Amino acid sequence: MTERITVSFDEAVARRVRQCGEKARGGASGYLERLVRQDELREALKAHGRWFAAHPAYESDAHDEADAASSA
Repeated sequence: MTERITVSFDEAVARRVRQCGEKARGGASGYLERLVRQDELREALKAHGRWFAAHPAYESDAHDEADAASSA
């Protein structure tokens, strides 16, 4: 489902969105949607990295469990 929204940009940003939208599949809407999706992915990867930093033993524990399972 799509939803229509209104956004305001300064002239230079609006011009850039239009230029990129001319070349992008889905026009300006498709271009902006891809930017948002890329931003979501960056945020998810940063959160993933923070989780691993907060749980440093996770990777070695996972390898130990895999080794134990393959030895059984």
